[in-house]
Order: sequence, then structure tokens, then C-alpha cells
Amino acid sequence: MPDCCAAANCKQSTDQANVSFFRFPLDPERCKQWVGNCRRPDLQTKTPEYLHRNFKLCSKHFEVSMIHRESELKCVLKDGAVPTIFDFTTNKDNAQNSSRKRARPPAAGHPVEAKKAKDDPQATVVRQILSEDPADNSAMQDPAQEDLDKEDPATSKAKETLKVYFKETLAFTGFSIGNNAAISATKSMGSGPVGQLGVNPVCAEKIESKEVLKLGEDVMCEEIRNSLRMARFFSILLQDKTNIEGKDQIPVFVRSVTSDGFPQKHLMGFLPCDVDSDCLFLMLVSEIRGRWGLRMEHCRGFTYLTTGSLCQKLKELSCRILRDFPQVVLAPSDPYAFNLWLIRSLPVLSIQDVVDTVEEVAALLRQSSTLTKKLHAKITVAYSHIKGEVDRVKDACQNNWEYGTDAFQTMLDILEPLLNSIGEMCTSALSDVDTAIVEQLLKLKEKLKNFNFIMTLVVLKNTLCCVSILNPSLRGIISISSTLQYTISNALKLLSKHLQEIPIFHRKWFSDAVGRAKKLGVAVTLPADTATNGDAEAKPPPSPEDYYRDTLSKMTLQYLIDEVKRVLGTEMVRILRWLSLVPSYMADHNFSIRKDKVADANLNNLARPDSFYDELGCWEVKWRHASKRRILPTTVFATLKIPDIGFYPNVQSLLRVLGSIPCINADADVYGQYDMVLDRYHSYMREVPAEMRLCNMAFVYVNQDVHFSIEDMVQSYVDSHPDILQLLHKVSMLCVGRVYSLTQRTKLITDQYSYFETCEEYGSIFSVCVNYTFTNNCLLNHLY
Repeated sequence: MPDCCAAANCKQSTDQANVSFFRFPLDPERCKQWVGNCRRPDLQTKTPEYLHRNFKLCSKHFEVSMIHRESELKCVLKDGAVPTIFDFTTNKDNAQNSSRKRARPPAAGHPVEAKKAKDDPQATVVRQILSEDPADNSAMQDPAQEDLDKEDPATSKAKETLKVYFKETLAFTGFSIGNNAAISATKSMGSGPVGQLGVNPVCAEKIESKEVLKLGEDVMCEEIRNSLRMARFFSILLQDKTNIEGKDQIPVFVRSVTSDGFPQKHLMGFLPCDVDSDCLFLMLVSEIRGRWGLRMEHCRGFTYLTTGSLCQKLKELSCRILRDFPQVVLAPSDPYAFNLWLIRSLPVLSIQDVVDTVEEVAALLRQSSTLTKKLHAKITVAYSHIKGEVDRVKDACQNNWEYGTDAFQTMLDILEPLLNSIGEMCTSALSDVDTAIVEQLLKLKEKLKNFNFIMTLVVLKNTLCCVSILNPSLRGIISISSTLQYTISNALKLLSKHLQEIPIFHRKWFSDAVGRAKKLGVAVTLPADTATNGDAEAKPPPSPEDYYRDTLSKMTLQYLIDEVKRVLGTEMVRILRWLSLVPSYMADHNFSIRKDKVADANLNNLARPDSFYDELGCWEVKWRHASKRRILPTTVFATLKIPDIGFYPNVQSLLRVLGSIPCINADADVYGQYDMVLDRYHSYMREVPAEMRLCNMAFVYVNQDVHFSIEDMVQSYVDSHPDILQLLHKVSMLCVGRVYSLTQRTKLITDQYSYFETCEEYGSIFSVCVNYTFTNNCLLNHLY
């Protein structure tokens, strides 16, 4: 964002105190007036969204009556405010520039009305002050405002000191988290090891780090709020609970699409876990509407990721959101594939334990290179008799395989080699494995050598394969989006067939699990908790096959059928049909848009509903001709980045809605900021101990890619803590006085240089004096 005012010939910068800055309005008519009045023809071709994001005008160009001081932190413009005060005078130093025409000076004291633009007959009259004498200009300005602008050097220096201290505090907070260094937000930067930094001692003593974090949070909130208002459509993402500030809380993220066509994600805050689903719903809606000023009518997607007892509560919360806001769709959550996310959200503790164990195995393999090497060796021995099987299994357990569609299949493939590798590492006398790793491996081995674990893996592998075909469609893969309706229908038919013929299918699954268990030396038994039922003596216990058929296989199939219908409802299918607007899809279908596929779009999703059909026709013609001379965009976000997408506002709006849905693959920018947001969140929770975690510290660290003004932080702090500014002001004045005194001493010595240099016996005295003066100046600068 520019550091100075956007008006021509205005040199006001954002680092100057007592001057407020206002963004260009999003309203096209008002934005056109602003651009015309500030004499910036280079901005006339820019969109209002671009100007709103990248340019500001200072308060000197507005009437005082148009500015309303909302709080000590900021000023706001009244509705319909237009800048009218400008000085387009050419400076005398630039008078020789022949590229500009010299304006004829009018009579003294009479402003000239600017000529109205042809395309804007209602343009506001701009008052131009064309006097060549700067004294005449100053006479027409507000004296009070001029006095405020003339800030004494000591005050400016004090604010600059605060600015440097705030920057160093925020930077050191991020450095400490990223490098696993101990830091406390309640301590100042002048205490402990942080005190070695060159921070101002007054700031380090008087200003605590938590105050700086709170200021940073407030300024970041304002920037995020403006960004989300520009994006309009958004989705809500709830992550798994975490312990922060001494209690379990649910982190809330919001996903949207920027004006440049990039996906963005922000951490919005935390919700408590110790309330019921209705209270959770009210608190979430209140947070979105109250704190962030967003409208739930613009929310288009919702997803959640949780484990344990919260599964049922968040499922009820999602049902309430979908019922009260029908335009919201329920979507899978990153990084899980669709079928894995369905099982991750299943409120059954035994299945949650199995998923946790699979993720623990994957994390341990990434943590221990020794275990990975042994596993690969065992895989080679176990599958060498099958052509290509060794490479397939090794490739399957790479990267984040525990989140993929075939995670349970991969776990079954490596189960036997993994147990053999763990046995060698724990029993070998020559093993150099760390003791903590050995203890973790022994606990893991006990979980793996359990028939309930093996049986659950087999059932999940065979049931989830029925819905794995839906994952590419939900990720926004263009090539199969045309068959989405048939894919959903086929998945439901396949699940229903398995449920109707469950005795046959389950008998096959149970036999597979028993064979694997016998090969591993695991006894076929019922889960331990079934033997403690109160009626165990009255009724004979069921056989393992009957037990797992009723409590596992049938229940899982019925759950999958219900969830597929709930997630892939009418609204989700309607939104995914908009993938047909992507040019690569249009090329596969002879550049013909099935208008009946996109015409049922909700009018609230369109920018100009009255021209929707005409716009679709122009969109078809554009890409039919463009395909002969350029590479076609293949994704939603690549389409949003084309230069002339603004000429198709309805298509752009539909693609923005599609890009805000959580499950659609996000094309991050060159810095990978979208993916880094969640990575920074997990890094913060991993590196910072639970007792030291703070919500505002997490907010600032996770959202560190948000661009905000450090000057706003300084001004806010100065307004609320004038005593600190006065203290820094006194220190600055004292330092200035000492510098002046030392300067006078140096001048005195220098004036007498001619005498000292002629006297050989006094030559050493002069050298000592100069060195003394130089040392005192350096020491003073360091302390200041």
C-alpha cells in the first residue's frame, strides 16, 4: 500500500502524526468522483476494489464537517463524503519543466472552479488554490490543523521510538515461536535474554509485550475486516479443539477470495468448548456479525474438523447452520479427503481411536528415519514375490498418506512389516534408538496387535471405497465435474447395495480380518468393554462376526449414506456446476455452456442478475476465439486472475463463491500464504507450551501476512497512554540538550586546533580531547 496520499502534489505520508487517511470508496460513482478530484488520470482505469485496497487520501482534502472522530483510534468519513480541498500549484523549483502548462493566476483570494469531466456531469467542484506565494496558501488553510502538523522534533522522535519498539516486539515474538525459544507475553523486551537487544530502556520498562500484541491484534482486525468486506463471500472453518489460556477452545478460521483472485484464510478467534451446540451457534453468529461486521447471508460454506466427544456437538452445530442459512453448504475440511473426513467426523469413539492410531503411525514414521528404513526393508521382503507391489506400497506411505483416500488400505499393507520393524527396534541389544522412542513404539505395538483395530481397518477400507470417487469432484477437478450428478447417484447406489446385502459382504470382510489376525498372532475376541455389560450373565455374548456386523459394518454404511445426502445436497451440486464456467471445461464441451446448469444460481450470488444470460453468451464467444491463440485457464483461481474478468461481473461473482468453498483446491500465490496460515497455527500450538499460549499472540502470529500500518498502532497507544509519550518526550529533549552541549565542546576544541597543532608538547592533549568527545557522542547515541 502506498506510504503517501494519492492526491497529485500532496506529500502527506502515513508516518506523519495527526493526519488521518481514508481509503477510496467501493461505490463506483463516488470512487470516480474521488479520482477525478484528486487529478490522477492514471487511476481512472482502475477498479474501485483495486483503489480501495491500494490507495488512500489524507484528511487535508476533506471539509472538517465531513470527518467524524469515531474513537481515539481512528476517524471516519460521513456517508457521501467527497474530497474537495486540493492544491495543484506547481512549485517554483519545477517551473522549468516544459511538459506542464502554466496556469494563469486569477485574482487574489478567488478560487477557480475546476472544469467538470465529460463522463461525470455531477462531479464535485474542486477548489484550486493557484497562488504562487506559499504564504497565501498557508493563510487559507486551517490554522489549528497547521499547528497540529508542525510537530516538534522531540515528539516525532518519541513516536519513532515507539514505532521501532513495536516492530521489534512483534518480530521477536514470531522469531521466538519459530525457533522454539522461551518467551512470555507478560514480560517486557528489556527483561531476560531479550534485554540484549538494542531496545529503548524506557519502552522496555514501561510497555509490556502483551499491550503491544493487543494493539497489533486491533490493527490487524481492522485490515482483515476491510479485506473480508471487499471479498463479500466467505466460508467458516472450525479446527480441532486446542488448549489455550488454560481451557479447551475451538479455533475459527474464515476463507475468502481476494480482489486479485487469490484464496485467503485468516484466524478469527476462538470459541469455548464447554457450551452446548445452541450456545455455540449463537456465539459464532455473534462473533461473525458483531466483531467482524459480516453478514451471514454472505456465508457460503461451513466445515469442521474435530475428534472425540466434540464430534456430535459440532454435527448438531452444522445442522443448525444449514437449517437457518440454506445458502450455506457443508464441505470437507483440509487436509482430509472426502471419505476420510466423513469418518473423522463420525461420533463413535472406537472409530476415532483407530483414526488416531493411523495418524500416530504416520507421524512416527516421519519422526524416526531409522523406523522408516527398517519398514522399507521389511516391505521389500514381504512383497517382493508380487511384481510392482513393493514400489506401490512404498509410494503409498509417502508424504501425508494418512489424509488420502486410501489411508486404511495403506495401513493394512504396512501393518505386518511395521510390527516386525517395531519388534526389531525394541528387542535388539545393538539398537541406538532413543529410550523415549522405544516407549512410544511399545505403546503403539499394543494398539496395533488388537483384533478390534484390524477389523475396523478392514471395514473402513471396504466401505469408504464406495465414496472415494466423490473426492475429485469436491476438490474442483474440472475433468470429471460434468458427471458429478451421476457420480453421487452411483455412490449412493453402491452404499445401499452393500447395506442390503450386508450379511454377504460382512462375512467376506470378517474372514479377511481373521486371516490377517492369525498371521500376526492376534486372538479373535470381542472388545474389552462388551464383557462388562450388566446383562452379560442373562444373555450369551454374541459371536464376533455378529457383533461387528451390527455395531460396525451396518452402522458405518448407514452413516455414510446419510452424510453423503447431507453434504452433497441440492445447493452443493448447484455450486459445483459452476465449474462449467472455467474455460478448460468449456473447451471440452465445444465452448457451449449449459445455461440450465448455471441459470438456477441464487440471485444473491450475482452482481447484475438482469444481464446474466447476455453475459454468458459473451463469455462463450470470448473463449471460443481466445482458444486459438492462448492457453486456457484450468482452475477457478486461474480464471479469476485473467485481466478482463471485471467485464464479466456475474461470472466473476459465481467463481468467487466457488473459490470460497473450503473443499475446492486453493492455488496459493508465489509465497504460499494460504497454506502457510494453517502451518503457522500448528507451529504455534506445537512450539508454545499450553500454559504460555495466548489468544492474541496466536492471532498476531498466525495472521502475520496481513499488511497493517504500524503508525496506527503508535497513534492508538499515544492516545491511550499520553504519559509514556511525555516521558519519551522528556528523554528526547534531555538527549538533544546533551548532544548540543557536546557539539559545543567539540567546536571549542576544533577552534583551538591551530594553537594545539603548533605546540608539539600539546599535540597529545588535543588527541585525548578529540577522542573523549567522540566517545561521549557514540555513547550518547547508543543510550538514546
